[in-house]
Amino acid sequence: MNTVLFADDEIYMLDLMKMNFSKKYHVLTAQNGLEALDLIRKNEIDLVVTDVKMPKMDGMQLLKEVVSAFDIPVIIVTAFGTIENAVEAIKLGAYDYVTKPINLQDLEAKIERSLKYMNIKKENALLKKRIRGSSNILTKNDKMQKILDKIPEYANLDLPIVILGESGTGKELIAHAIHDQSNRYLGPFVAVNVSAVPAELFESEFFGYDQGAFTGANSKKIGKFEAANNGTLFLDEIGDMPIDHQAKLLRVLQDSKITKLGSVEEKNVNFRLISATNKPLDKMVEGKKFREDLYYRINVIRIEIPPLRERPEDVELLSNYYVEKYSEQMKKEVKFISQKVVDLLKAYNWPGNVRELQNVILRTVINASGEEIKIRDLPHEISGNQTIIDYEEFLEKKHVERNRLYKALERQFVNSLLSKSQGNITKAAEIAKMDRRLLQNMIKHVENKDDSE
Repeated sequence: MNTVLFADDEIYMLDLMKMNFSKKYHVLTAQNGLEALDLIRKNEIDLVVTDVKMPKMDGMQLLKEVVSAFDIPVIIVTAFGTIENAVEAIKLGAYDYVTKPINLQDLEAKIERSLKYMNIKKENALLKKRIRGSSNILTKNDKMQKILDKIPEYANLDLPIVILGESGTGKELIAHAIHDQSNRYLGPFVAVNVSAVPAELFESEFFGYDQGAFTGANSKKIGKFEAANNGTLFLDEIGDMPIDHQAKLLRVLQDSKITKLGSVEEKNVNFRLISATNKPLDKMVEGKKFREDLYYRINVIRIEIPPLRERPEDVELLSNYYVEKYSEQMKKEVKFISQKVVDLLKAYNWPGNVRELQNVILRTVINASGEEIKIRDLPHEISGNQTIIDYEEFLEKKHVERNRLYKALERQFVNSLLSKSQGNITKAAEIAKMDRRLLQNMIKHVENKDDSE
């Protein structure tokens, strides 16, 4: 149960707050700012609701003290007609304000919003403390947590690792976390997207070259193998490496030596290889598209990252994290995601996984206005073609607008049923679990509207 501290010099107001909020929150009261500060120091307070005018220390001074020394949201109560106090309070760091006479429903809604916001902040802070190394991996998923728990062990083994997972699941983050906790952490972490290296440039990119090795080689170049010396070489999308290049990689792994293009001198290299792919390497080996000897060389430790669609708890967690991050970056007031939006995000398939989620939340924060993200703020690929209506927004619309929405919903409902049933009204009625005659009347109703429009 959250603890809410009410500060007011009027005893009857404090009694009113106790009477209305004690069932939902642990309520503490103070008759001035000094009493309130003393209670804050001695108790775990989640929210302060304070009047402005109080003896000994007024609400504005209390606000300054709380903002400077405690990470606790403050709601200011100000008299009607003194809105300048509210504006000043917001500038000083107040979360929100209410005006007298107090509307208890309005106050409760603002208390709930502020507590929800702080709970999200606290959760993110706790999760950040649990981040391994510099991996920036946030998760509540059991499978992901088991992977994170094994990272220190994998880091100390200094053996080749292959990470399997769809694009955007965070394979490079896992690889970086392993490097950061290994004995090679002072060495370089060199990441290469194998699929982005043209076949004709493979040797120059990976082995490097001396000046004059070929036309246009005006200076020497250090290759990826040498650049990763005493560190970690991360080969992303290794499943895209051509067979002849696989043989060259295998030779380097076996001999721990390279020869630059245009040189006869062999150089020793010492790096740990971490590979990643979204392809089934075992099946590629069976199909002769990936060398069996290289497969066994790199597949000593195997990590499989589950896709985001199998981690619904992480969808909400990461969404809240990115909302806070991007809202702060863009200096916007977005703080929450409505439950309807959370449900939509969890229902989405996320083919691009965490990378796609990150992009979607960025675009959503840009579109959002106010504190809460609503369905209308989502990109079309998430909200879909369907007409989605927020109930509260619907009630606020004018009568004419509501009638148009009724028509649109009815038309969409009928068209969707007929599409699913391939025009068979009996089957459509079964899908909708409604009487066939009722559906026929609805279809006629829609057709008549279409003719009259």
